[in-house]
Amino acid sequence: MPAHKLLSRLDNVREVKMGKWTACCPAHDDKDPSMNITEVEDGKLLVKCWAGCSVTEILASVELELRDLFPDCGSKPRRLGPSRAAIERERMVHLIGQSLIAQGAELSEEDRHRFELACDRLAGLELKA
Repeated sequence: MPAHKLLSRLDNVREVKMGKWTACCPAHDDKDPSMNITEVEDGKLLVKCWAGCSVTEILASVELELRDLFPDCGSKPRRLGPSRAAIERERMVHLIGQSLIAQGAELSEEDRHRFELACDRLAGLELKA
């Protein structure tokens, strides 16, 4: 719940109505609440300082980051391996290298190194599958 994570670090928090709060801005010397926090329908938080502080300044002053304004639930899991495009690129390098070698072409040192790298990367993926 992003709202709790942010609101617990602010001073003079007051709920204006359901999902909307005011608070003192932690990014400047604020004695009278000048910041609005709104939780929108999908759980994201909108933060506005009427004195002009940026969201990044506000979050940095309470040791949070932009990602902390977004809910964790329903988010995509982090990719644990290379993208499909990267795998296809390695396959293409491998196929081109194989084809050139089969035709009797001599690969340059740079091309041979890149071909071997593609072979190693593809072999590493097969071991993990």
